[in-house]
Amino acid sequence: MIRHGQTEANAAEVMAGSMDSPLTARGREQAYAVQKVVETLSIKPKVIVHSHLSRARDTAGIINEVLGVPMHEDADLAELHAGDWEGVPWADCPDLLTGWPDPPNGERFEDFMIRVSRGKNRHLEQHEGPVLVVCHGGVFRAFGKLYELEVGGIIENCHLYEFEPDSGNHAFPWRAWHYDFDGPHVLRNVAKPFHGTLEERLTGLSGA
Repeated sequence: MIRHGQTEANAAEVMAGSMDSPLTARGREQAYAVQKVVETLSIKPKVIVHSHLSRARDTAGIINEVLGVPMHEDADLAELHAGDWEGVPWADCPDLLTGWPDPPNGERFEDFMIRVSRGKNRHLEQHEGPVLVVCHGGVFRAFGKLYELEVGGIIENCHLYEFEPDSGNHAFPWRAWHYDFDGPHVLRNVAKPFHGTLEERLTGLSGA
């Protein structure tokens, strides 16, 4: 899974939600940087799934320049519809970044969870893996919440996370890693928000 590159809304520090905020020049640079990470993988994605919002679609397209695999668009993997909070500065809606309130005149969290789960299950069942999902910070949080896991903090733009099924872990049935590009080297480390103590998990990720 990868969160899209930086958008105009991210740069302005406003809530995007279902708004179609395009990538900035920095966002495209980030997509090309993670393209280099994906290119080094010994087992590469066989399909890319992305949300219908252009920030995810464009990030996916850049990554796919080195893969050349089928791409599938799915609105179920889009960001939470933030209602009256869309276009509002982050400072004016901090609860949405740190918790799960239902946004006024927006999408109920319960409905968001249902569609994210539906999209995840559909593509894992339909496609031979690995499947690369290019999505949004809220989708990461919802993915964790499906297993009663609070994923806090900030999900970095264009940061690759790998989830491998782990049937022996009944609480969170995945082993999770994240990848960092350090000059000529790609580093693979345990994704702490999905491992360790609850306190360690809560100091990890999120996004918008």
